[in-house]
Amino acid sequence: MHVFIKSAEANIILGDIPKVTPSSKVVGDLAQFMVAQDLDATKILEQADTLAFPESVVQYLRGEIGIPPGGFPEPLRSKVLKSRSLEPIDGRPGASLNDYDFEKAMKDLTEKYGSEIDEKKVLSNALYPKIFEQWKDFELVYGSVGELPTYMFLNPMDVGDEVEIDVSHGRSFLVKLAGVDKEPDEDGSKTVSFLVNGEQWYIKVTDSSHSSETTSREKAGAPGTVGSPMPGVIVGVKVKVGDEVEEGDAVATLSAMKMETVIPATSRGVVERITVNVGDKVNGDDLIMVIS
Repeated sequence: MHVFIKSAEANIILGDIPKVTPSSKVVGDLAQFMVAQDLDATKILEQADTLAFPESVVQYLRGEIGIPPGGFPEPLRSKVLKSRSLEPIDGRPGASLNDYDFEKAMKDLTEKYGSEIDEKKVLSNALYPKIFEQWKDFELVYGSVGELPTYMFLNPMDVGDEVEIDVSHGRSFLVKLAGVDKEPDEDGSKTVSFLVNGEQWYIKVTDSSHSSETTSREKAGAPGTVGSPMPGVIVGVKVKVGDEVEEGDAVATLSAMKMETVIPATSRGVVERITVNVGDKVNGDDLIMVIS
């Protein structure tokens, strides 16, 4: 109810133009921001030049989704744009855009992501380039998640929750979240345990909310360290702490520009520490693991 009330107030703040503009997403983003920051219309206006508004609200006020029939709310708009040194867009936003080369985009995306790129994906990239790249990176690590129930994809499971996932006719998995580490380890990782059809599974994930200095990637270079050969995404970790490895053994795999690269052990010994998890983005020479 609180968010609903704030949505009505947000719609008034942004111009009181129901069913036309601003879009429901902009109104929703501002409403949630107001609830989280305990703001009302008066506080919004008073603090307009210092508040960290959602990006969608700033884009709307700049004119990136068009000009509302009733005009922009002032002085809110001027304060927000001035504090960010942004110039307003006059007229239809698309009129000032450069021509988009769909053929070049198709070629570039195919080289980067493979032959599954079609006209629909090219258009998605043209409209939402950042979101498209995030989606493709996610898909690269986790594959298709089309079989997941929507509510499960959008809302994290709580410990004790169970969900049945139908992957094909007559084939399903009963998944239960059994536990999550309360605190991350020194490398910012947590262990998550599941029961999949009664079988215990353990997965290490990087806790993105962990803000200690250890979350800044260390660099390889010292004896026994294994580093990333180039920027990319970790798509496989083939060893665990305590495993014995020989120099040259595959210890991890990295995906970059649609190519999968095997990362070898730099020396013989025992895996002492692993600093990455599947799905982590790394730069060149970032520390992957330590062998002693």
